[in-house]
Amino acid sequence: DWCNSAGVDTAFIDPGSPWQNGFIESFNAQFRREQLTGEIMDTMAEAKYLADEWKAIYNHERPHGSLDGMTPKDYWETWTEKTTLAIA
Repeated sequence: DWCNSAGVDTAFIDPGSPWQNGFIESFNAQFRREQLTGEIMDTMAEAKYLADEWKAIYNHERPHGSLDGMTPKDYWETWTEKTTLAIA
């Protein structure tokens, strides 16, 4: 109603666009803050190497709030141990 009374048209963004996904936006901001602004990269190969290195640390070594402060590796080990015990 406000749009009509103000003479403003709405613009719908296609689903899957990054700005509609808070998780992606959060990740992009974190990657930009922790990796892109903290490194000087002269070549695309160097940028790819540093990004892959950061991704490995992020996915395996870094504590995550969504995992109660555990690293993904520790979380997986705990989960598989609990799951194995529950099945056995």
